[in-house]
Amino acid sequence: MSKEDFRIMIADVPDKEEPVCEVYYKNIGWVQVSAEIPNKFIIAFCNTDEGNYWEFPYDEAMEVLEEAKNHLAKLQRTPEEQARYQARLKEQANWKPTPEETAEYGRKMEEQRKKYYG
Repeated sequence: MSKEDFRIMIADVPDKEEPVCEVYYKNIGWVQVSAEIPNKFIIAFCNTDEGNYWEFPYDEAMEVLEEAKNHLAKLQRTPEEQARYQARLKEQANWKPTPEETAEYGRKMEEQRKKYYG
């Protein structure tokens, strides 16, 4: 997905008195922003499978989307953490445990199962 995949158009639609702003993603309707009452914006998310849409006050929808982004952002790695994570994945991809290491791992897992599950 890139910004070039989006297209924004101002349109007159039959069910609105004022012009609306339509946003398309890869030429498929995504959202429509309208303001039938000046400066009171409404956003409608298109549901192309069913031919209908979900309509919300614009500011509330943006608040919820921002909150969702912030929740997810808390889980993101910093660039340094990501580099360490990638290095660890590389390490693990090349790791070939010895039979002793495999047995030790099995012993530890069995110990954990007994501890938590009895």
